[in-house]
Amino acid sequence: MAIDLTKKDKYNRQKGITWWDQSALRASHVLVVGAGALGNEIVKNLALVGVGKISIVDMDQIEHTNLARCVFFREGDEGKYKSQVLAQAASALNPDVETTFYTCSVQTLGDAFLRNFDLVVAGLDNREARIWLGAAMRRLARYWIDGAIEGLMGKAQTFTPTGPCYACSMTSREWEIVAKRKSCALLGKEEILAGHTPTNATTSSIIAGVQTQEAIKHLAGREDMSALKDKIWRFLGDQMETFNSLVDVDPECIYHDDPVQISRDLLIPETIEDLLRDESVSPNGYLSFYNDFVYISACETCSTSAKAGFADLMKGQGSCASCGAELEVTSFNRVMIDDVVAKVPLRGQYWPFSALAQIIDETVYTVAIRRE
Repeated sequence: MAIDLTKKDKYNRQKGITWWDQSALRASHVLVVGAGALGNEIVKNLALVGVGKISIVDMDQIEHTNLARCVFFREGDEGKYKSQVLAQAASALNPDVETTFYTCSVQTLGDAFLRNFDLVVAGLDNREARIWLGAAMRRLARYWIDGAIEGLMGKAQTFTPTGPCYACSMTSREWEIVAKRKSCALLGKEEILAGHTPTNATTSSIIAGVQTQEAIKHLAGREDMSALKDKIWRFLGDQMETFNSLVDVDPECIYHDDPVQISRDLLIPETIEDLLRDESVSPNGYLSFYNDFVYISACETCSTSAKAGFADLMKGQGSCASCGAELEVTSFNRVMIDDVVAKVPLRGQYWPFSALAQIIDETVYTVAIRRE
């Protein structure tokens, strides 16, 4: 293929790749989950190749140890939100790219919110978020690409809507760790530190490069070239070896929801009772959630109000902020109009940007319930 070097087109060389589709990249919107070492490299690569829109979500702030592993973070950035600094740096690197940032967890965005993106690429540091993200993307029948690093080792994997999910590949020990973290989260007792895995800049650049290469293929519509669908690519940096391993679908996996068809979008109501009445749901009908929804009782000592919301967004709310007493926590996966939780005022901070739920009555349909 001949390349005209007289044209002032900074993407000219990559357009020389026979299957490359720059217009498809320019029209794409990618969500990068995690703005640490992997996230920095993923965003750098996506910006350089000219992906049109990049959104970044990360709830953490920059620490001193990030400066040696994250290409865009500088002295003086400590204390700033990772996602904000990374978004601003990506825009400076390539002004063609429109960036957006969210200073929250990916669960706060909500499963319905993820339909706004053509692809999700993750560089997370905890299993709970990966499990949640895998279930959400499967629900939406969307692809997502995951990466992980530890020391000189790393791995990358492309998850498809019908293949094994992240939870399918977890060991019994990993499930024990997740269960322990979940049991402590609502009480604010995080006994297992996250984000302290030993990593370095070179391993993150390798894994993020592989993730981005697979992302480009997907965005260009070349699924036939996808090399990591439903398999894990592993990198052993100490021996400079790589290999692929297949992951079997766990037929009993509880995170394999069927793909949904969203009937309509609704605003978060004052209470679930209001929503059920507005939707003319019968006394035998109910609202069904895909993610854990909890009711936290009022504190009898301090006379605080009861709270209700998604468990992932209510961490630390299981104990009274005033006296420290443990509160009663009840989990629901469905709510009927006469349930006590149906009458609790809903608060935006305990509800995602947009969450999927099902109305189950004489008919069954899926709605996306969003904050204002």
